[in-house]
Amino acid sequence: MSELNPAMQLATEYLESTNTVVFLTGKAGTGKTTFLQNLKQTSKKKLAVAAPTGVAAINAGGMTLHSLFQLPFGPLLPGGDERPEMHYNPEKKELLGSLELLIIDEISMVRPDVLDQIDLILRNIKGTTYPFGGVQLLLIGDLSQLSPIIRDEEWGMLSRYYSTPYFFSALVMQKAPYIRIELDHVYRQKEQDFIRILNEVRNQQISGESLALLNARYVPDFRPATDDPYITLTTHNSIAQQVNTEFLEALQGQEFEFSATVKGDFPRDAYPTETNLKLKIGAQVMFVKNDGSAEKLYYNGKIGTVSRIEGNTVFVQCGPGDREIEVEAVEWTNVKYQLDDEAINESNAGSFAQIPLKLAWAITIHKSQGLTFDKAIIDVSEAFASGQAYVALSRCRTLSGMVLRNPIGTHNIIGDPAVIRFNQQAALIKPNGQTLLRDQALYEQYLLGELFNFGPLQTRLKGFELLLPDLEKEIISVAGKFTKQLKTERSSQAAVYFLEKLTAATENLHRQLPGLIGTSKELAKKADQLIIWLMNRIRLMEHFGQAPFSVTTYLLLIKEGIKTYDHSYLKTLNALPNEKLYEQLLEWREETAVKENIMPNMVLSEKTAAAIAEKLPATLKALSAVKGVGTQKATQYGPELIGLIRAYQQELQGFGTEQVSLF
Repeated sequence: MSELNPAMQLATEYLESTNTVVFLTGKAGTGKTTFLQNLKQTSKKKLAVAAPTGVAAINAGGMTLHSLFQLPFGPLLPGGDERPEMHYNPEKKELLGSLELLIIDEISMVRPDVLDQIDLILRNIKGTTYPFGGVQLLLIGDLSQLSPIIRDEEWGMLSRYYSTPYFFSALVMQKAPYIRIELDHVYRQKEQDFIRILNEVRNQQISGESLALLNARYVPDFRPATDDPYITLTTHNSIAQQVNTEFLEALQGQEFEFSATVKGDFPRDAYPTETNLKLKIGAQVMFVKNDGSAEKLYYNGKIGTVSRIEGNTVFVQCGPGDREIEVEAVEWTNVKYQLDDEAINESNAGSFAQIPLKLAWAITIHKSQGLTFDKAIIDVSEAFASGQAYVALSRCRTLSGMVLRNPIGTHNIIGDPAVIRFNQQAALIKPNGQTLLRDQALYEQYLLGELFNFGPLQTRLKGFELLLPDLEKEIISVAGKFTKQLKTERSSQAAVYFLEKLTAATENLHRQLPGLIGTSKELAKKADQLIIWLMNRIRLMEHFGQAPFSVTTYLLLIKEGIKTYDHSYLKTLNALPNEKLYEQLLEWREETAVKENIMPNMVLSEKTAAAIAEKLPATLKALSAVKGVGTQKATQYGPELIGLIRAYQQELQGFGTEQVSLF
């Protein structure tokens, strides 16, 4: 890869050895998605993949940004001292706290306020003022493709803070060190004429010759055969609907109609599917909502075929080996936003309930981003947004596999001057080997600062502050002074100092915590998180107190960090009475289940085993009284169970075994 594609190699080196934000761009078909998939397999960093839409997230193999960061869908005004991460559960905080690389695919569709909110959340969780909390971002996408979707009332609020609706206008991008790497080798298309046409459309400078060659693909009244796999890409839902209706009418069999229920204010242009949805067996359909159930059987953009219809339920087959998906009506809500002073208030203005499907012989260009087709019918005669024509044309592998439903004129090729200016400015500052060395040195300084960053300690100490009264004076204040004049050669001396203070603090906590925790599992869990953080930091200080600071060693020690410890406060609180006997009972349960060829829970549930271990029944009558045992099981398994109990008791007392009556 390095010999064939120097741009990809440079991007790889930046992602391996710096935390500089990387904007990886390039024409459609230049391998951005392939680079992402390879990086997921080879990166040594803890990473997460996200995208702005459900379809893009599925294609990238990640989550939506709104799901990963639990973001509301309305405008997110910058500034203020909000802590949106406060409502996260401990698992979410831990996940984001350990994040080293965040990959955002289809970045062209991400609004600037979303990026600023992610920056705020990561800084809060990481306990640092560094952009994105020091997490490296890989932003993948092409600004010449689809732009963010922002309603007029939303832009009315956001335009007070941002000059454009694109990610590069985010306030954090004015502070964060970032580079732009452009991939220029086209892999998707092999025809040089087609590649030239796409480049000209992308740059909004199409020649008369290229336009004529493109319009030679216009075939009036073209209609593919039933078994010819053409998909139509169009700008508007209404046009896609017309194509789908034609294909539906060509299908034999009964037509079923499902009516939507619309309440309150729900704009027609926001309807996720038809108000009167007509389906037949064999119809090609697309899901238009994520599955809200625990099974997550479908997602927005998943395509399948209607296999049967029973009453108000539609069954969809998405693949030869897949099970049928049972689909019933679901509800969408229309949220309105209004600005009151500096606060955004949200209200539910209306709702739309319908089967979450739509016909899919044709789809909108927005739904097609990230997909590739061998045969496509393109219609951009009513293009209304920048990048639409380019996205549609570049979905095709070949010019010969494309049919135009209407001729294309120069007025259909819409671009955004703000994007052109950004690309021109960014192209003047190309990263190279020298900038890589500079950014590697900056990364080393950042990690050295992280070694002495005790912000996370302050966060974890909440609720236990009184136990370490000298923390501010002896650790936080001293660390603050040291990090203002960071020098690698002084790091060993600083590590020795903090090692002594952190060790003493940990010993002090261990003496005082039991009395404060009592029987509170919540406090015990917080205490464990605090102690584990201290143990990991002590481990780092021990190493770098004796050896020079090294990026490779630091990252290795972080990766191999302590996750738990033997004397966990939570484990002590959760310890079962007679835990050894409980484990013996579970082992006996497994062996008995194998002998009788039944499930282990049919012998004893874990809850029942725990109750037996706690109560230590001495007779069959006492055993049968334990919840989950009963007379039948006591008769069937009683002699063995009571034998285990007595052997355990005698082992505790140091006596040998002997025959004792069970009654």
